[in-house]
Amino acid sequence: MGNRGRGEFEIITLEDHLSLDEIMIKMQTRPGFLTMQKWLVIYNFIVHPRPLSQIAMHTGLSESTVYRIVSDYNQLGPEAFDIK
Repeated sequence: MGNRGRGEFEIITLEDHLSLDEIMIKMQTRPGFLTMQKWLVIYNFIVHPRPLSQIAMHTGLSESTVYRIVSDYNQLGPEAFDIK
């Protein structure tokens, strides 16, 4: 991922694994700051869709991290954020 150009992370969609209410429950009940940040990214993606760079700025994460969080969620569903 180190050679991606600016804007290359912008085009990604979000799989419909959970409803907004279910995501809010996950945000409130899952332990750990990092887990909360991951759910916050997904929440932002649904509630206020905008470029990943803006979600990254809003959440204090890098654009590549936001991309990875959304990608993990798309591939693995909510289990992607379970603490192992």
